[in-house]
Amino acid sequence: MNPTIAIVIALLLAPLASRYSAAGATPTSIPSLSEIANNCAATDEKLWRSCAKPPESLSSRDLFAYALNLCESRQHPERLDRLFELAAEMQDRDPKSRSYGNFRWYRRDAKVLDGNAVDFCMRGGSLMWMKYREFIPEKARARLLELLNLSTIGCLNHKVRESYSNIAIMNAGDLILLGETFGNAKATKEGYDRLDHVYQYAQQAAFHEFDSPTYSSVDLDGLGMIEAYCHQERGRAQARALLELLWTDIAANWFEPSRRLAGAQSRSYNYLHGLGGLDVQLTLHGWLHEPLDKNRDVIYAAQSQWQPPAKLQTLAQKFPRLVRQTWGIEPNQFRTHYLLPDVTLSCTASSYGGWTDMPLTVDLPGDRKNSVRCYFIADGRDDPFGKKKIAQGAHQKALHLNPFWAGAQRETDALGLVIYRNKDIAAKDTAFTLQSTIVLPMSGDSIRIGDRPIHFTQSKPAREVVKPGDVISVRQGTAALALRIPWTSGVGGAPANIVLNYDGNNYGACCLTVEHGKPTADIKNDLPIASAAFWVRVASGLTDEASFNTWLAKFTKAHATTDGQANRIKIQVEGLTGPVALDTSTTGTPPATLNPPPAPVVLDVNGTDLAPRILGKL
Repeated sequence: MNPTIAIVIALLLAPLASRYSAAGATPTSIPSLSEIANNCAATDEKLWRSCAKPPESLSSRDLFAYALNLCESRQHPERLDRLFELAAEMQDRDPKSRSYGNFRWYRRDAKVLDGNAVDFCMRGGSLMWMKYREFIPEKARARLLELLNLSTIGCLNHKVRESYSNIAIMNAGDLILLGETFGNAKATKEGYDRLDHVYQYAQQAAFHEFDSPTYSSVDLDGLGMIEAYCHQERGRAQARALLELLWTDIAANWFEPSRRLAGAQSRSYNYLHGLGGLDVQLTLHGWLHEPLDKNRDVIYAAQSQWQPPAKLQTLAQKFPRLVRQTWGIEPNQFRTHYLLPDVTLSCTASSYGGWTDMPLTVDLPGDRKNSVRCYFIADGRDDPFGKKKIAQGAHQKALHLNPFWAGAQRETDALGLVIYRNKDIAAKDTAFTLQSTIVLPMSGDSIRIGDRPIHFTQSKPAREVVKPGDVISVRQGTAALALRIPWTSGVGGAPANIVLNYDGNNYGACCLTVEHGKPTADIKNDLPIASAAFWVRVASGLTDEASFNTWLAKFTKAHATTDGQANRIKIQVEGLTGPVALDTSTTGTPPATLNPPPAPVVLDVNGTDLAPRILGKL
């Protein structure tokens, strides 16, 4: 190896080595950057063998990630040319095309179906040229150079809103690193400008893709790379501030009794357990003490040299915690999360987007990988657990309906209302039913409908009818949750059935479901077709059966008033610490009036907005 290059590599790796030796309670369990690259490269032999006769499922982003792992681990430079050759075949080389410089996500795609592909690919592409171009053989280097030059154009042309948090950050970082590496002033300036826009958005609303178990990790990866490698101090300072804000958000919503990110979430692909790529970052920084995933993309998380402040661990252990946060610049883009030592309750004031979000949740203690979360799902495909994937562009995802949602929360009481309008049943071929469901765990000490205990037998389907006014409760240890359904309407004005259902699944979950009926195929206007409201209360520190019964009786007797008209729904319930109410047009326009209303805060914990201190430094 060239001695000069060896020195540069050593300097790049030194901060990472010191980070890994200092992080967490079990530092020896956290591998170094080179060990991570070795492990990831070793698991990708199957990918390499497939490159001889590439399958239609081959992904362009995987080619760059695998190539980066080879470079980081100093292995198989002779393979790089073939990887870059396949990437070039998947790149749009037509100067007249709108996606010029971008990549097909999968080899099978006839054209660029996901404009984010170039951003994912250039995470690896920019780092390989910046750190390891002398390691790359001449022929492969020339091919990579062509890929990167065209990809810079692709990144410049791929403009997304700041609210698209993970791609906005990734795209800005790619442009900065590509621009500075190649001396491209236009790309460099545009990258820093786009990062500045993300920063300005965060000063108003933090991260729009709030508390996502998947996309928070992508945000952290992108910000960590900017902080570690960009040249301008302002850019590094902005990345550090955004990293601190995001880790503070994680700490504020971390529930130690289940060791996972709790509360209402946007864009979750693991409905039952609320896990995702964030586990990698949590492991690298000592929040989880588990074997590190060997997925090829771990190499991007491992680039960061920034450490979350130790005080955040203290914040994550503080109970009770009332977290209130803004996640957008539109009215009611707001979230509340109340955390107690043995249970949490969370509700969003409006819907993030509905397709994969969790707007109403309860989290209980339990094994992080197996215990079931409580969550609301607007289901149009009889898939409350998110296991049936359908096509979305280049991808397959467990998408659901995107109805109107309004919610309000006061500490231990939350009220949520879902209204299905004709436009919400857009994918008529996939929405063959209409169900509003709260998924519940079966692992607790008891499940009741009123005073009647319900006993489900594993793998034996059962269905219990819930009458209007019935209270459904779940008790687990010292914690409990109870639900009432103060309002329902079915398709076409028909009554909506309410059932507590166990379908024989092996997930340990049952469903409290409002069955609205089947949507009709001849819908031609935007009128509401069905709706339901859920009132949830949680309790902590119930030491015995008597205290549970007293608490449940109080909830059962609490008042709820409803006023449903053709164009308006008003609901108010008697919360434990005050009224909780919502008043909304059935079309969802204008925004619902809520009590308590959203607070003018970005990230508030127990009455203190932490965001201005973090983001006001610049």
